[in-house]
Amino acid sequence: MSARPADDENDEHLRETLRVFLGCGASYKTAAAELNMHFNTVKYRVGRAVARRGRDIGGDRLDVELALLACHWYGAAVLQPK
Repeated sequence: MSARPADDENDEHLRETLRVFLGCGASYKTAAAELNMHFNTVKYRVGRAVARRGRDIGGDRLDVELALLACHWYGAAVLQPK
């Protein structure tokens, strides 16, 4: 993944799902309820987001959460066009 995340609909769904998932204490069930989607959909999207990132979130979770919040609040200003 490049230094700046891409600004497209698919990546937006992955970012939003991962942001909510991490905000829910990494609970698939809680995130699914908050996002109003199936548990398996959340699990799939989180897996895809981690795969797109290219490495696990564990060691730099705070950095990931801050980046996701910046994308959520500032959108195109911090994203690059696909």
